[in-house]
Amino acid sequence: MNMNAKNLLRKLNWRGLIAASFALVPLKASAFWLLGFSTADTLPAGGLGVMAGTGGQISRVSPSAQNSSTAFIPHAGFRLGIADGLDVGYRLTQVLLPFASVGPTLGGELDAKYRITKPSDATQFAIIGGLAYAHLDLLGQSKNAWSPGLDLVISHVLSDKYALFAELRDVYTALPTAPGGDGSNNVNASGIGTGVKIKLTQQTSLVPEIGFFHLNGKLLGAEANGNAVQVGVVFSMRIW
Repeated sequence: MNMNAKNLLRKLNWRGLIAASFALVPLKASAFWLLGFSTADTLPAGGLGVMAGTGGQISRVSPSAQNSSTAFIPHAGFRLGIADGLDVGYRLTQVLLPFASVGPTLGGELDAKYRITKPSDATQFAIIGGLAYAHLDLLGQSKNAWSPGLDLVISHVLSDKYALFAELRDVYTALPTAPGGDGSNNVNASGIGTGVKIKLTQQTSLVPEIGFFHLNGKLLGAEANGNAVQVGVVFSMRIW
């Protein structure tokens, strides 16, 4: 690689890092990313990666049984390698509650990923545990929401450029400060997502994913259940 190419790559890396840092500021939106945009692989100790992208959601929830959609949901995050087979991450997140009376939300999620298999294995498994916290508008009043989640990720390397992955995910969201507490104000989302990691260079990748999820929730004691489809794509980059 000549010096001009190296200088260009260095500039792109710093520009990507700066852009992703701005994207990590929580923004208002009306859907919560249930997609993980990640293979089961983990970063080595001291490794740093960032990602940013967007997508949308279509859901159908009772009792209205009407389709609703949200487009251009922002997504951004970073991951840091802690040890062999273990990394941690932060990502922009919004609270998923299938109720028209719940307004825009903003928050963030911390998670830890543990890789069960060896890094040299073509097929890898990982477990991810996360916890999100957010503020949201409920009938004109600001409320707090917390959301623990658990993922099981399996991925398989097809070639030097492509890796397939699938993710089983279950997320519980509760509003402890709403009338009736979290027992009357909550939603559980469970389902599966699948995608492909496409390597563009040694340090950059494109990751599209689609997922199907079942929603089971309550607000002020009233039930609302249904299903949702999410689709999105992120650009990921290894900083070091």
